[in-house]
Amino acid sequence: MALHFADVAMDILDPPAMPSSIDKRRKKQRPPAWDWRVWLLHPGRRWGKGYTAARWIRDRVHLAKARSIALVGSTNTAVRQLMIEHPESGLLAVDPSARYYSAKGEVHWPNGAVAYVMSTEHPDRPPLRGGGFDTGWADEADSWGDETTSKKAKKAWENLSLSMSAGDSKLVVTSTPKAGRIVSELLERAKEDKDVAVTTGSTYENAANLSPQYVSTIERRFKGTTLEQREIHGQVPEAVTGALWTPDSFRYRKAKAGQLERVIVGVDPSGGGDEIGIVAAGQLKAERWIVLDDWTTVGSPAKWARKVKELHDKWKGDAVVAERNFGGDMVLSTLKNAAADLPVRMVTASRGKHIRAEPVSLLYESKQVQHRRGGDAELDLLEEELRHMTTTGFEGEGSPNRADAAVWALTELSKPRKTWGVA
Repeated sequence: MALHFADVAMDILDPPAMPSSIDKRRKKQRPPAWDWRVWLLHPGRRWGKGYTAARWIRDRVHLAKARSIALVGSTNTAVRQLMIEHPESGLLAVDPSARYYSAKGEVHWPNGAVAYVMSTEHPDRPPLRGGGFDTGWADEADSWGDETTSKKAKKAWENLSLSMSAGDSKLVVTSTPKAGRIVSELLERAKEDKDVAVTTGSTYENAANLSPQYVSTIERRFKGTTLEQREIHGQVPEAVTGALWTPDSFRYRKAKAGQLERVIVGVDPSGGGDEIGIVAAGQLKAERWIVLDDWTTVGSPAKWARKVKELHDKWKGDAVVAERNFGGDMVLSTLKNAAADLPVRMVTASRGKHIRAEPVSLLYESKQVQHRRGGDAELDLLEEELRHMTTTGFEGEGSPNRADAAVWALTELSKPRKTWGVA
């Protein structure tokens, strides 16, 4: 089965849950000993944050410190699948004494403790509003807006924060280590107010519970890239000064070829041994666009031209837009050799990459562009390049070929509709 790293579910597949009588948590998986209010867990992939949170709640319940528990995720389904019923890291897996009542959306324990299923779908509905909880678990809080809206996600977080009001209330927040609004807020509180405990860690710390194949897979995907520190070592990336895109710029939805009015594949050939940027984007409706796939690659001209053709065919594309600055007519002939009938429009870069990128970044700012999520979508490396594009240039490593290919595709799609010729 293919591994799709864009899926949030992948990041919750934590170490196998042990029977409740066996506790094999590592030292860093145990709660800090001091009197914190919020415990932020933002480690690398498969470190075991879901198992850690579920086991912490189990301990709170059996020590009679948890009576009213908030379980909050992006959707009620996500809470049920990932926080309650997950066979390795859900509450039912780590505590056989717990019982889930799906009709009520509640988890009950023999001592009377109750956990309530809540989500951003209904952020103003009790008990999320005014619940008076003593214990809480917020999962992937900075991704809540991906499933609903950023407004609902913000309201859900506000209401949860205000509802943690009963006795010695404590909240655990499990999150991927990205610099979203909530994680950034908690990291700042950890420095200033000293009421937030922060735990991070590397995927390698949990290697004993992971297959060698999985470790090899994430290393192939992330090692040596700008995402290695985040995805493997759990380090939250620092804000980039003057960035045209921030982590909050990216919004997500699912998409199928039949939903798209028009599709363009952007191609940014490299001037040497760099990657060839290959990104597909589509138009959902008037003035609404979506980035579909990033198939950026390295290799021979024949190889990258085949990838362009395959991506064009996958989304039933309307045209390929390719930069002519490196290679000129060679780029066109390479694409035509891959498919003589491939509609290609050659464009010339007369300005710097960051200048071309600014109008496209404004489309993101006005929430006119989304990114595809789920399935085989892998846009994380593209997003990292965009996040390092600034008003004065590119501040990342290497050349932003992925970002430039996306900019070409979105620029073409967002132009006023008119007829233009393709080669």
